[in-house]
Amino acid sequence: MKKLLFILTVVLAGQFTGLSQYWDKAFTSDLLILDEYVKRQDRGINFDDTDSYTGTPYNNASYLPGKIFKEDKLLAEGVALRYNAIADEMEVKENMSTSDDEAKVLTKSSDIYVKILDRIFVFVPYQGGIEEGGYFEVVFEGSQIDFYKKLEKDFDEAKKATSTITRDTPARFTDEPVYFLVTKTSKFYEFPKSRNRKLKVFGKKEKEIKSYVKEKRLDLNKEKDLLRAIKYFDQLETPK
Repeated sequence: MKKLLFILTVVLAGQFTGLSQYWDKAFTSDLLILDEYVKRQDRGINFDDTDSYTGTPYNNASYLPGKIFKEDKLLAEGVALRYNAIADEMEVKENMSTSDDEAKVLTKSSDIYVKILDRIFVFVPYQGGIEEGGYFEVVFEGSQIDFYKKLEKDFDEAKKATSTITRDTPARFTDEPVYFLVTKTSKFYEFPKSRNRKLKVFGKKEKEIKSYVKEKRLDLNKEKDLLRAIKYFDQLETPK
């Protein structure tokens, strides 16, 4: 797929809290890139044609209000944001009333992160490179470790009915999140799907976490219970 990309540039004059007056410009850090093909046609379907599939290729089917930061400095608020999990891109509009046709794609940079409502998304390069990097949701930031989620999507293609008694099946997107324990030195440890194998990720504290999970009757395949175990693990790792 060919993309027509051009970088919008502008010199920031002090701190600002909205993007409206700057929308036809951008930031000296090349914050925004215009992408003519932001409305992806990947997977052989039109993402805008929501009747052709079930589920959603996004973190949320609709845009939500959010903020854009660079190194903890607020660059813009009141913008509309949506994470495209299939393309692994952050789509942004000037505001919630802006047409989806005017959406832009946020430049992938480890310096830039977004907050969509109360959810924080960061871009993590892979071995120093942008191409193989990706967006993660920061579920929890502890004193010793962090808890990240990668929003993956399973995709099943549409199927035609094979007989007069069966029906056509639309394409389907299904959430398959992958969770990571992340050290303060940015080492990622992926949690396996198996409940028991998840315990191995806690290393030397495996027995203590196992006891805690049993005592609290936690199901480590549920995000909220895994989060409780990670918060407890973070306390164990914190120097007394």
